[in-house]
Amino acid sequence: MRFGVGGAGVLAAVLVSVCLTSCTSGTARTGGSGGEPQPRVTASARPGANPAAERELAAQARAALDAGGSRRASMVESGVERVSEGVHTEPGTQPGRVYRLTVVCAGQGTAKVTLASGAPVRAKTVPCDRSEVFERFMGARGVRIDVDGGAGATGMIAWRIDRV
Repeated sequence: MRFGVGGAGVLAAVLVSVCLTSCTSGTARTGGSGGEPQPRVTASARPGANPAAERELAAQARAALDAGGSRRASMVESGVERVSEGVHTEPGTQPGRVYRLTVVCAGQGTAKVTLASGAPVRAKTVPCDRSEVFERFMGARGVRIDVDGGAGATGMIAWRIDRV
């Protein structure tokens, strides 16, 4: 009997070895003298995203917001958002009622709060140093609140709307 390897057999052997090499090369990367795997950046990874740091900054912003909050006020809406994503809301406010918007940013840089509840549109700068910034406004139809991070700003924004 004769056993031969045809062209298809050679091609299959080459493909198997290439697949095995490429499947293991991403996890077997080592660097430096420690031989530890190096992190890989993928197309879906966001540069600078650190969930643990975000949780810590969110907790700091929420604590600062809660420390300055009025216990007599009635909360309408609140949240915690990334500075990079901002806050964009149209709260359901009742015409003729007074509300208080409170914003705290924890991180670096500044954010800008824009409150449109009729004319004129009001804007304030919020430093990302856990300072509390607030604005009173009258409820109306079409109230719009936007908080946008400044250039290079990072961190978390805690915000709350209370009925006064």
